[in-house]
Amino acid sequence: MNTLKEVPVCELNLYRGKTADDVLSGDGALLLPKGSSVPTILTAIPGIQDTLLTWKIESLPLLIDYEISEEEFEAVVRTVEPKTALLDPALAGRAIHQVEEVYQRIAENNPSREGIETLSREAKNLTAEVLRTPQILLCLGKVRDADEYTYVHSLNVALLSGYLANILHPGDRELVEAMTFGGLLHDLGKARVSQDVLNKPGRLTPDEFEKMKAHSIQGMITALSSGVEDRRILSIIRNHHERWSGEGYPDGLGENRISLHARIAAVADVFDALTARRVYKDPMRSREAVTMIIESSGKSFDPAIVRALLVSVGLFPPGTMVELSDGGVGVVTGARSTDIYLPQVLLTTDSLGRRAEGNTIIDLALQRGLFIRRTLDDMGKGVRYELAKV
Repeated sequence: MNTLKEVPVCELNLYRGKTADDVLSGDGALLLPKGSSVPTILTAIPGIQDTLLTWKIESLPLLIDYEISEEEFEAVVRTVEPKTALLDPALAGRAIHQVEEVYQRIAENNPSREGIETLSREAKNLTAEVLRTPQILLCLGKVRDADEYTYVHSLNVALLSGYLANILHPGDRELVEAMTFGGLLHDLGKARVSQDVLNKPGRLTPDEFEKMKAHSIQGMITALSSGVEDRRILSIIRNHHERWSGEGYPDGLGENRISLHARIAAVADVFDALTARRVYKDPMRSREAVTMIIESSGKSFDPAIVRALLVSVGLFPPGTMVELSDGGVGVVTGARSTDIYLPQVLLTTDSLGRRAEGNTIIDLALQRGLFIRRTLDDMGKGVRYELAKV
């Protein structure tokens, strides 16, 4: 989001933004083209402020940029909040690559017991990461193109499922590991669904939808033939599309007839699917996804698991751009208090629209009278984990 503001030339160094129009000298020469970045201008042309003032240009219309890059955000989180661990990109890359390899072999009718065993080992490593990570949403990867969706989505569902399991049953490492492994495998059956159906831009025909729905049973059969015997994992693969109301598939199970493992995976699966970019839809904001899942509590999802999601990510999930009641803007980094309305915010722009000094994190739970006025957008959080071997 950008806001137009008239900024004094002598204060350009206090702002982050771009020129809203071409800036011309008195004789019509182009001094600065429209869209020039203020930080770049000041670095590349050290005397530009004096030049502008010489031409009696005392202020410039700027589009104030509230956002920060993923790299800036992660650097601040690591520096200011060292306990907020971020997922090791190398570990994430290995897991995604292994998921891709397993799916491709299944698509070629050559499932590998060895590949599943390798994924099981990766799940153990991911479990350790989940247990040490207080803000799981900062670890989720973002899908950049259709071909990588299934693999990145599998990693994200694994991480979020394991995280929710630990919220519900703290310290139960065996449960967290089962949920993480099950998350990696939950869409195994999609390896047997054609890419035309998986990535179709428009609405699926009834026949195509039936083919899509078959992936849950196909996945369980494939897992069994590949040596997976753990009933918890098999239930995740088969029943993660069951719904609390009994209106899901493939078995039409409802409420506690659905295994706890499948109920957890269902919430993780839908949350990541809503916030992912697909060929047929733009990503939904994290806050909007949380709100939609809350509205489906007791209908599509187990209310206890929805509460766990809300407790863990809050109403303003990490990475959400917010405007504060004093006009300042920042990015939510997480929460230390139990008040889901008052998270911590990394300030990017102060109440006057100027670039915030230093790495200022405000804990709204400790600030009397300061609150979130509205959400702006997601920062674009998340790391792109390359599919190449790492």
